[in-house]
Amino acid sequence: MAKALALVGVIAIVGGGAAIGFAVTRQAAPGMTPAQTAAMTRAVDQLDAQINARHEAVKARADTIAAYRTVKDASILDRQTAVDMVDKGGELKFQLSAGEVIELGQIARATGKLQSLFVQPAGGAPRSHAGKPGSYAELVGDQLVITEVSRVEPRPNYEPELAAQVAGFLSVSQPLALAPAIQSLVAAGNTGKLVVGASELAIGVMPAGATTHAQELLAQPGAKLVAAEPPASAARSLPILIAGLAGAVLGLVLLVLGLRGKRVPTVDARAPSPPPAMTGLGHAPTQYSQSGVAATGTPSSLDLRGDPSASMSIVPQNLGPGAMIGRWEVVRRLGSGGMADVYLAQARGDGGFEKLVAVKVMHGHLARNQRAVDLFLDEARLAARIQHPNVVQIQDLGKIGTDYVIVMEYVEGVDLERLLMSARQAQRTVPLPVALAILGRICDGLDAAHNATAPDGSPLGIVHRDVKSANVLVSRQGSVKVVDFGIAKAATQVHFTVAGETKGTPSMMAPEQRVGEQVDVRADVYSLAAVGYELVTGQAVNLDLAALAHLGIENWPHLPPPSSLRPAIPVELDAILLRAMAFEREHRPASCAVFEA
Repeated sequence: MAKALALVGVIAIVGGGAAIGFAVTRQAAPGMTPAQTAAMTRAVDQLDAQINARHEAVKARADTIAAYRTVKDASILDRQTAVDMVDKGGELKFQLSAGEVIELGQIARATGKLQSLFVQPAGGAPRSHAGKPGSYAELVGDQLVITEVSRVEPRPNYEPELAAQVAGFLSVSQPLALAPAIQSLVAAGNTGKLVVGASELAIGVMPAGATTHAQELLAQPGAKLVAAEPPASAARSLPILIAGLAGAVLGLVLLVLGLRGKRVPTVDARAPSPPPAMTGLGHAPTQYSQSGVAATGTPSSLDLRGDPSASMSIVPQNLGPGAMIGRWEVVRRLGSGGMADVYLAQARGDGGFEKLVAVKVMHGHLARNQRAVDLFLDEARLAARIQHPNVVQIQDLGKIGTDYVIVMEYVEGVDLERLLMSARQAQRTVPLPVALAILGRICDGLDAAHNATAPDGSPLGIVHRDVKSANVLVSRQGSVKVVDFGIAKAATQVHFTVAGETKGTPSMMAPEQRVGEQVDVRADVYSLAAVGYELVTGQAVNLDLAALAHLGIENWPHLPPPSSLRPAIPVELDAILLRAMAFEREHRPASCAVFEA
């Protein structure tokens, strides 16, 4: 009888507790529905990708125009002359894309006064930003206007007296329509606003006093998407709450009566309790184990079976310091591109072991695009085949939930583009022996890529196709490493470039690559020589075939001899660099090894 009373009491307590829990939780239903949360994440991913792509396009456009000889000359002339070059001569008349605005201006060196020389189209709204070089974004109506301001340097020894008085700048602005990303939010019932600096774009009608949820846009500092959380859905159900309390009290009484009617054995307090279950990493469950790199050099997929977090997607906004990507703990975000975000992370093991890595996380919205996924995975597969100290090593490749991740060697330092920009800003040049040593190490890394083989010894035929200073890392210890085989071409890759499709950086592309022809290692030799030109002269290079088509192919490349820009350069180096950038590939060195020699 006592046992039965105790059992009934336990059941009543459990039932009463469940009723209380149900009544209490009904008053605070979650604010945003799963559909609303998913729509917000998709919108953030979409905006990040679009803003990144537009920033890159506008920067390339500004750099290309700023390199025109006519623009260089006009930047230090008077306003009327510049206007005549637009309206009468047509030398500065540009074909504009929809909504594009181009401004050429100058700043008086003595007073800092800014003067606009011309704006195209006439009546367009210029965005000079005080002529300060950099990337900018402004919210205008339902558009985000992306602006790139570039410094315009006059040709050497051209009108030196005028060049000493003024500094030229070029501003290029292009609008980005925000409606596509915003519509997905409205369709899911989200209300809120897009905030860019001090400006806001309303999304529906924000309820007064609503609790909000914000997600930062990684592609644009100071920009965020703010969504209102709907009010709590239902009030507390008083009858259910009272019934639950009554049931719990009755159950407690029955349990006490039942326990009084049976003998309770004493417990030996000295008896040891069983130790808690442990995993390979102390008391914390292992998020997943690294399956390692196969002997052939191809990374095998991360083993996520049995990991409770494997079904969850990575949310970029949550990846702050201390967040986990698999078994790697995020230290900080290193950067963001059109395809992925890159994070500095660390792995920890027994005995105080720590190792820093760079983790590349593909943008979530691209995971539904099989072509983009193939491109991302090809990067890791190809780079993992290249075992060389002058190529960044791939350590792992895998998928966490629906997100694709590449784990790479972390190089503590800067990319070569930043190093050269810093040198230019300080009006310094890289010492010639250092510049040539860096160029030699790039040659070694690319030559290793070009000669990489499959496990059976057959050549892979890798061509990097995007050799530029931004894709060369220089460490604090002095090592030089080629990175980013994201658009590399190989005979064994999964994705293929569509005939006529152009990939790479136009200002550094070989002519045959710019027009979509098949390329071989001599396209990389061409781009490598362009990097070498920047290294030894300190001058930025723009050899976009489309931009320079009006000059023809005679005397290609259209660059002054390096020794004319820097007297310390041996004239023999002029011929080596310029021949490697020959218009016809047959006139270039046959390989990076030949070029280096």
